[in-house]
Amino acid sequence: MSSWPEGKTFAFTIMDDTDRAYLQGVKPFYDALINFGLRTTKTVWALESPPDDPFRGDSLQNPAYRAWVLDLQKAGFEIAWHGARSGGTQRAAHGDALASFREIVGSDPRTYANHAVNPECIYWGEERFDAPLVREMFRRFSGRRRFLGSTPGTPYNWEDLCAKTLRYVRGFNFDDTVTSRQDPWMPYHDPRRPAALRWFSASDGSDVERFVRLLAPARLDGLESSGGCCIVYAHVADGFVRDGAVDDRVMRTLEDLSRRPGWYAPVDAVLDHIEQRRGECVITTTQHRRLEWRWAAYQVRRLLGFA
Repeated sequence: MSSWPEGKTFAFTIMDDTDRAYLQGVKPFYDALINFGLRTTKTVWALESPPDDPFRGDSLQNPAYRAWVLDLQKAGFEIAWHGARSGGTQRAAHGDALASFREIVGSDPRTYANHAVNPECIYWGEERFDAPLVREMFRRFSGRRRFLGSTPGTPYNWEDLCAKTLRYVRGFNFDDTVTSRQDPWMPYHDPRRPAALRWFSASDGSDVERFVRLLAPARLDGLESSGGCCIVYAHVADGFVRDGAVDDRVMRTLEDLSRRPGWYAPVDAVLDHIEQRRGECVITTTQHRRLEWRWAAYQVRRLLGFA
């Protein structure tokens, strides 16, 4: 008997980070998702980013973009949180941004991905790691960047808002199409990082080249035979649409997916289903360190050009 609704063989979804996303640059991709019967998660920014911010894109303050986002929600997509905006937001303004999201969308966001250049990222940077060697590796290659979202006494700390508002926070990413094979504990609670109620991992389809490689037919065959779940981390603004048209390779991938017996639902629905069926998971330090080492191995493969 299938573990997925409607007797489906596997689960598939995408979490699209909103970096550099303007309406006309991403709408064709979502039109294609709708056409192929796929439902996913779209993150948004509630506030305008600074004019010179390199990741700036449309926000819910743009009437046309806001109307389109609400249409996506009505069509069955999850509207999720990528922070208040790009460029950093202190706690008071973060609370105002969440209130604005709630007023526009009609509910609090349930799913969140840190925007890795913002100082208010929560449990990010070296705070992600328990394994000393992985933490040191991160420091060595990252320049020891600190994030303040979970640092007491700083104006960027918003742990209380995170715990009160959000359900799922994205953590590690891997190059395995079967996300659940790398992270069999998701969604999990981590007592060492308590303001994030549940963590989950993702498979790296961050730009168009990684996306089509991650979801090549042979790899989708493997996902289908595994019976597991794939949660793709993507930046749809990074090459998925060119000159108003979806990349041909992406279109073939979406068409291939639509012909397979998968359950295509937003991130929160997939994670809700896993937890309802399995029960709550509180990850141990040993289990979390396994995730860290798997993440570290992927980063080494990337540095060496093997991933």
